Amino acid sequence: MNTNWLILMLVVVWLLPSAAQKRAYIPAYIRDTTTVEGRQFTWSKTAQSANFLMIWGDSVGTDPSTFPEADLRFDPKQVLDTMEYVYARCKEMGMINSSPDSKANVYKYVIVMYNTYGAKGPQGWANGWAVDDSIGAFWVHPGATRDGGVIAHEFTHSLQAMFHIDNQNPARGTMAIYENDGLFYETHANFVRNAIYPQAVTSDIDAHHYLMLEPDWKFNYEGYHFLLYVHSTLGLDMVSRLWTEWRPLEYPLHTLKRLNNMSQSDFNDYMFDYARRAATWDYPKNDWGRYLRESRRVRMSADWGRIWAQRTFDVLRPIDTASRRFYSAPYNAPQDYGYNVVPLYPDDPSQPVVVDFVGHTEVNDHAGWRYGFVTEKADGSVSRRGEVYRDERRRISMTMTPDEKRIYLVVLGAPVDSMHADPEVHNTWNGNPKRFHYPYEVRLTNAMPEGFQSPDLIRPQLRTMPGKPHSNGGGWVDDRARVDASVYVGPRAMVLGASTLTGSARIDGCAFVENATIGGFAQVLDNAVVRGGVMRDSAIVRDQCLAENNTLSGGALLGGCSIVQNYKLGGRVIIDGDLVVYNDQGECNTGEYHVLTQYYRNELLPCAERDASHPENISVNRPIRFDLVSVSGNDQAGENLDVFPNPVTEDEINVRLPSTLPPDVSIEIVDVLGRSLIRSGTDKPLSGSLSVNVRTLPRGWFSVRLMSRSGSVFAHRSLLKQ
Repeated sequence: MNTNWLILMLVVVWLLPSAAQKRAYIPAYIRDTTTVEGRQFTWSKTAQSANFLMIWGDSVGTDPSTFPEADLRFDPKQVLDTMEYVYARCKEMGMINSSPDSKANVYKYVIVMYNTYGAKGPQGWANGWAVDDSIGAFWVHPGATRDGGVIAHEFTHSLQAMFHIDNQNPARGTMAIYENDGLFYETHANFVRNAIYPQAVTSDIDAHHYLMLEPDWKFNYEGYHFLLYVHSTLGLDMVSRLWTEWRPLEYPLHTLKRLNNMSQSDFNDYMFDYARRAATWDYPKNDWGRYLRESRRVRMSADWGRIWAQRTFDVLRPIDTASRRFYSAPYNAPQDYGYNVVPLYPDDPSQPVVVDFVGHTEVNDHAGWRYGFVTEKADGSVSRRGEVYRDERRRISMTMTPDEKRIYLVVLGAPVDSMHADPEVHNTWNGNPKRFHYPYEVRLTNAMPEGFQSPDLIRPQLRTMPGKPHSNGGGWVDDRARVDASVYVGPRAMVLGASTLTGSARIDGCAFVENATIGGFAQVLDNAVVRGGVMRDSAIVRDQCLAENNTLSGGALLGGCSIVQNYKLGGRVIIDGDLVVYNDQGECNTGEYHVLTQYYRNELLPCAERDASHPENISVNRPIRFDLVSVSGNDQAGENLDVFPNPVTEDEINVRLPSTLPPDVSIEIVDVLGRSLIRSGTDKPLSGSLSVNVRTLPRGWFSVRLMSRSGSVFAHRSLLKQ
């Protein structure tokens, strides 16, 4: 063969891409010269590696590693090297589709640099998906590329997009994993980040009465702890199979149960093991547990994280504090596979801590539980995981050893049949009161639960500045705060920062306020938090509500597990349930709202004339009955309490009383959220039977209670108003 022809053929072969080499894909909107990005595109402002193409704009020049502004300076080679490392790890994890039919084997993944196209160009921090239904892509600010955490998260979204582009699960039909499937996408992306960079795990939020993997969007980035558990117990491949083998209308938990052929009882046991590991972040794999415990320690005292201190551990509601009887209220009772972590504080650590557990099966037809003890070492790691209990009523006990620092009661909402969303609409957006919950009560011996321990042991990490007990109530007050003597601060409550409290304001329970202005007859109660903003008149924040930077006046009532920020609320407005009012600003002075607003729709409160009988406010659960029962199920009192007619359609009910009653008992009717609507009593002891006017009650379920003057519930019956 002619030597010149041989040389020419070799040159041609070198210029042609090999069969395995991927091509650079320029997105259509960048090929379009009418767009900002299109007008600025040149190959000199790109960089490539084996699997990635990076594109940036004119602002940082052709060598962004020398750009003078540090915030926008980046080294393309360093970023691409990091991405190739992330790519290799994702391939090891089985997330890269190696099929020759995958478009990812034809094109390189696209990275577009935010904030490099000038003031009129795209601005942002980081987001990922795909371009032109052809190849995964993500857009990222130079500052988000300093380590691999953010870009690993966004690249996972690119791989999720390829799952759809390559049609890797044709059996799913046109249905997504579930209606709000974007939430699982986010928590899965964080899981991948944490599998590659274990030190990136955080204990942010710690809210857990619902399973963050699926019920709502509030903390959807932080549901990955469950995936850490799946990885630790069933292997990394099982996490990937949740993507590749789910079926239409399945939730991730449905898929997990099916793939592992678990019975309902076995699955409940599996989920309880997950729940109890959260008490001490018992995840030795990849040293996740140590990183999570350190994250919790830092967050609980840091300015940015302390507002979530109310949700780190669960605070029960008292039925009768003197007899150490407590219950999980509707706002924090475990929902499907949600759980409570309740620290217990022994009177004498050398003696057994005894818990008489009573599950309230009357609330719905699905209620079940798993519960047990966990103990903690001095370094915060797990010492012992106790026996798993499944009975609706049982006495359990555990004695701490000398080297153990803390003991927890962990309770899982374990449905007896399956997991549920609202059965009418099959979605998980709504939260409480449209989700089944599984309340329980406990009677404690030799211990008090979180929120009722010695005041000096309640969230000591919040007292970072000098302070002293308040003269009226004994609660802790920061020296920077101004609190009038007329203000009541309960012994376990706190006033932090530069707060100003005047008039007849009341801070009680284990609530705390920080940098807030509160006056008039306003109250912050139970386990609520008020940070910033103004409260006046008779406004109330209670239960486990978090209120930040609001103006609250009139008779505004904020409760439940709601989160309310940057709103002006007055009149008789009621916020409850799992509602989140998250918009930048808004105003409302009427109506009652329980159902979770939808983050992706950026909804404001409708501010309409609605009350407890509005369809969105009616609970799918029936009321709790607080009859005095032993763990064996025998009535101790109240067996003769009767309410009739029931259901009631008229204006009055008759209440037939037990034969023996304390002299100071009154009749109280409360709704499913525990709010007192009617109270009837006389100066004389009650006996026999009497009538109670219920004309003002809306339709729905209520509880008729016999209450002592001290607040103890002596007996209880459910009432349905039709």
